[in-house]
Amino acid sequence: SSGINAEYGGFGGFHGFNNFRQREPNKDSPILTVKRFEQEVLPDSYSSIHLVKVTSRWCFLCMEYDRAWPDVMKHFKPYGMKFWELPYDSSNMKQKISVYETPSFLIILSGRVYHFTSSLTFSNLEKFILSKVQSVLAMDKVNDRKVDSFVGDFTDYKAKLIFVSKAFSFLQAMAAYKFKDFYKYGFCSSDDESSKNILQILPSPGRMGVIIFKEIYPAISRKDNVDTIEELLRVMNTEKHLILPKISSPKSFDETCSRTVSSPCVIFVFDSKEEYKSTRLLIQAGELQFQRNLQFSFLYRDNQFDFIESFFPPYPVSNVLVLRRISATHGVAVWLPRWDLADVSSLHQNLKNRDLQGKEYKLGSIINEHAPSLLDTFMEFIWFSFESMLEQIHLISLNTWLSIISIITLFCVTFLINNDPEEAQRRQGQRESQQQNAEQQSFQQTTPNFVDLPELTSSSASRLLPAMKSQLTLLVVGDLKEGGSVPLPVRVVSAKLKELVSRGPQTVAYVSHVTHESWLFQFAELASCRLIQGSVIAVNFNKKYFNFFTPVNTCSNSSLVNLQDRVTLWYERLCEGSLPRFAHPDIQYPD
Repeated sequence: SSGINAEYGGFGGFHGFNNFRQREPNKDSPILTVKRFEQEVLPDSYSSIHLVKVTSRWCFLCMEYDRAWPDVMKHFKPYGMKFWELPYDSSNMKQKISVYETPSFLIILSGRVYHFTSSLTFSNLEKFILSKVQSVLAMDKVNDRKVDSFVGDFTDYKAKLIFVSKAFSFLQAMAAYKFKDFYKYGFCSSDDESSKNILQILPSPGRMGVIIFKEIYPAISRKDNVDTIEELLRVMNTEKHLILPKISSPKSFDETCSRTVSSPCVIFVFDSKEEYKSTRLLIQAGELQFQRNLQFSFLYRDNQFDFIESFFPPYPVSNVLVLRRISATHGVAVWLPRWDLADVSSLHQNLKNRDLQGKEYKLGSIINEHAPSLLDTFMEFIWFSFESMLEQIHLISLNTWLSIISIITLFCVTFLINNDPEEAQRRQGQRESQQQNAEQQSFQQTTPNFVDLPELTSSSASRLLPAMKSQLTLLVVGDLKEGGSVPLPVRVVSAKLKELVSRGPQTVAYVSHVTHESWLFQFAELASCRLIQGSVIAVNFNKKYFNFFTPVNTCSNSSLVNLQDRVTLWYERLCEGSLPRFAHPDIQYPD
């Protein structure tokens, strides 16, 4: 095709712009809105290609696009394309399809939006659209060796079509996209030496042609005069259905059992693929001959259960339904006797004796078996977002790129630092130290700065350490520091033991380390323990035994933060009797 720029080469400078008035949209290219995009364009883009022109009133180059737009529509309309216009001022729609410059051409197909960025010529547009269509179509290369595997066993429920030409053209791509739900496509090069048998099928092997295979293989439809889009679309539309097509969507149901046709539709209801294969073999062998005044199709009972259930009864018994639609939602239906999928004569006899003066039914819904799953929709969204981002990369300025690179570099450096073992260990040690300091400060703030316990002296010894009865007395060792404050271990141990003993028969007292050092040292020597501030001696003066608690374990170097828990555990084990007892037969009252 000739280039658009050849005719619309300039935009007239400032004088042309001053006299330019933007062409108003017509019915062939309406304004694209968010509602139309979501409800019309996206669903229809799986069978038709949509072309969108984005322009604005303040753009010089938009004049060229607006003048060329009628010729673009005229050129591509025979291919079945649909056209839309989008004013750049439409911010909601502009953001939804990621338009960041004007003028722009957008191609919407298979639920995706593609940005055309080359110079505006028919040739460039065709090449761009052709590349996107080829990425959507599953096109097999076919030669004499591969033709049997390409035709297959029709379990995909599609007719097989082979395009024959020197190269896959834009014309063939447009027709293939329109009918991609009905055909499995292959391509055979007319210059391929390994495809002689395929090329001989066509009456005129040198011309562009198509070869269509259906269930009655090797019987085929072949056309060699399909070098115009109108002729190719006509042939593909005529041959698009298999001899026994499958009802798998509302669209295929409307085409197979059309309410505009007075003849009834015969629907085989299969429970498995094996039943379909058996019927297909009868078709291939020529035993099952369909009447021309009936349209035959099939469906799977489990896939279209709601539709079959609307004809209850006797759907569990019969597998042949004769239906004549009288409206979009109602039809007259008759169940024929069950067919065994083998005796063809009995089926022909039942069809011959059919009586459609049956009951009127409200038709159940047909499920679209081709609808994408949630996972497919999500992956489609991710891929679409990724492609949109790639197509807009050229619009990013140098400063923006430098900012992006800086952010990525900072992220990588931070990641490497955070994953350095030595650095991670150092930060972990700092966090633990800060946590211990915070907890210790909390202890210091919440623990009383005095010891509210009776003091063991020479005068109170007989009362606190009775010799005539068995009583356990807990003696907390400590002294006042300079300034009159009590050491933290003594305060913590005293407060906790006073709380624990309040629920038991034991007595807690305070003993001065300085005043009774020699007396206390006897207990430490017998228990082989260190005598420090906060130590506790559990003494039974009557039985002459004791137990010793040291607040700081010299082996594990326990912190003061865990001192309350250690005192509690020691006291519980003391009450259980599971701690060792040290004998002190020469114990006396302190002087």
